[in-house]
Amino acid sequence: MKENKLYYISPAVEWEEALPLGNGRLGMMVFGGTSEERVQLNEESFWAGWETRDNYNPKIYEHIVEIRKLIFENNYAEAEKMCNEHLLMRGGRSKERTAFGKHQTAGDLYIQTDEISANNYKRELILDEGLARVSFGNCERTYFVSYKYNTAVIKISGNTENVKIRYERENASIIEDENEIEVSGYLPTKFCLRIRYEKKDDELYIYITAATSYLEEEDPAVITAKTIENAMKAGYDELLKDTREYFSEILGRSEIVFPESGTKINIPTNERISNPENDLGLVELYFNFGKYLLVGSSRGKLPANLQGIWNKDYNPPWAADFHMNINLQMNYWNAEVADMPELLEPFFKFLVPLSEEARESAKVHFHCNGWFQGVVANPFKHTALGRYGWSSAYVTGGAWCIRHMKERWLYSGDKEFLKEYYSVIKGASEFFCDYLVTDPRSGYLVTVPSSSPENCFIRPSDGGVSSICAGPTMDISIIKELFEFNIEVIDALGEDLEFKKTLQDKLSKLPPFKIGKHGQIMEWSEDFDECDPGHRHISHLYGLYPANQITKSTPELFAAARKTIERRLENGGGHTGWSRAWIINFFARLADGNSAYEHILELFRKSTLPNMFDNHPPFQIDGNFGASAGIAEMLIQSHDGYIELLPALPDAWKDGEFNGLKARGGFKVSAKWKDGMITDYRVEGKQGSVCTIKYNEKTETINC
Repeated sequence: MKENKLYYISPAVEWEEALPLGNGRLGMMVFGGTSEERVQLNEESFWAGWETRDNYNPKIYEHIVEIRKLIFENNYAEAEKMCNEHLLMRGGRSKERTAFGKHQTAGDLYIQTDEISANNYKRELILDEGLARVSFGNCERTYFVSYKYNTAVIKISGNTENVKIRYERENASIIEDENEIEVSGYLPTKFCLRIRYEKKDDELYIYITAATSYLEEEDPAVITAKTIENAMKAGYDELLKDTREYFSEILGRSEIVFPESGTKINIPTNERISNPENDLGLVELYFNFGKYLLVGSSRGKLPANLQGIWNKDYNPPWAADFHMNINLQMNYWNAEVADMPELLEPFFKFLVPLSEEARESAKVHFHCNGWFQGVVANPFKHTALGRYGWSSAYVTGGAWCIRHMKERWLYSGDKEFLKEYYSVIKGASEFFCDYLVTDPRSGYLVTVPSSSPENCFIRPSDGGVSSICAGPTMDISIIKELFEFNIEVIDALGEDLEFKKTLQDKLSKLPPFKIGKHGQIMEWSEDFDECDPGHRHISHLYGLYPANQITKSTPELFAAARKTIERRLENGGGHTGWSRAWIINFFARLADGNSAYEHILELFRKSTLPNMFDNHPPFQIDGNFGASAGIAEMLIQSHDGYIELLPALPDAWKDGEFNGLKARGGFKVSAKWKDGMITDYRVEGKQGSVCTIKYNEKTETINC
């Protein structure tokens, strides 16, 4: 039996126990109450914010030369002070970023019914059908969100005699008609949420949709009315059938199966999370849940945010925004390997207008061509600098996003994709061609001022703490990968050859990785001690994962990367969900399956909420996606020029199989293993394609 179901024997009390449903645009959290049901709703563009350049600060450039001079003189204390005073968005720390805004809940639907026996209570989320089901006594409810019809649906069977429906949302006009509720207002974009319901015999059908004026020409009230009418005209059965087929097709493209699959499927999921040992089915379920969440939160106009699409608050943590110093990127780590490439489209399309606006930001703030993006973004093309010196000094967020375009190219070989996004790719490179300067202490090109997210170092001069520096390892890794990819794109398209020469010249002047006094990969260009040796960010290992700059082919760096992780863990690292997920991928790349699996178990024990959401804390969805990718990374890798099967298989996973996982080069791979050894495998690829595959200490060439 597949591990495709979350299962509970009581209603959700807290939001973190509710069941998530979504279609990329609409989100729904099902509590499963008996006499009163609460369903919390979201729409991807319910953002309180708007477009503005008011936060641009043209005075920044006046101080850049002096800041660089101070850093090159090793006067980090004064450089830090200047950055905290001048390297800020207009208004700095004192300004409330009202224009930036925040994602907001769409509100809560409450369904009151007669109180009846709650015997045999069951609440479940069936992943590959895209639906939730609640049953107790003679009552059964079904919930799902249709992608095709952009409508959330609830069907209540039994106990529908005296149903009362109400909706709650702050700062909204709520108009109730005989069989309809219209919720409208301004965010400041105009929004409308519409609910219609109809009763047939002893069954109640509730249809819900929502829209805003974000990227829409029609009035949201008109959009929602048309959407509901089309959905109800198609009918419940059609919407349910289409939703089941939609989720089944996408989630069915890849799978991981252990012999124990399904043996504990009827034990409540929250109990399984609290006791994850000897439950390989839970690992399988977590992999599937990560895929499911991406289907549910990345198929609309916007990419998955810090909470995917599921947010209960008007003022959520970190605004539920798009964080670009790992979080947004981690959201998409599982998309290619699990064969869900279309789920990246909102991410790619989001980068186009952002990069166009960011060209102005690059010009105003740094007098550079091209574009860059810092730590945070929103739907309204926010490209101003940060409210603190360290965040304003982080300028490689956009370039990190480009690596997903590189992965798309490596997995698909699609030249049309490269043509479509070439201006975005080149623009990111153009910025760094201008922003990089020569460090007189080393002769290398470096980013300056910069910082290593979100860590700081102890100054050798006075024992103080600084974050502002020149050429942190993560920056150099990202820029090196960006330039190499841009060159590869130029070669593939046969265009822009002069720019290729510029990139090659800059690339040759970037500093190499350095190994520090502890045997670790150095985080900064100098061998500083960290002020927090157990910091959650391990940015200087970007080259190990997600990039492929530190591999088995670079044994000294490989050993230093392991030492880096060990030092972080010895000092309390991995204490947030997403950081733990990153560590799983690190150990997978280090071919240490037992350590990777131990951190999967630690993720369950310490960073997984009752409904399987990742816990930062609080809830933050990137750990779900990152760990789901890590599970696949333990079973197949293709980053070092060949496909390797079971590169990081833990002792506990001695038998199993996977089907349909993707490898770079456009290959689709399936394999079975017993006692840790491959017994059978299959590789599918484009006709005429060739790959090298390694398994059981063998190397074979496959002609497709």
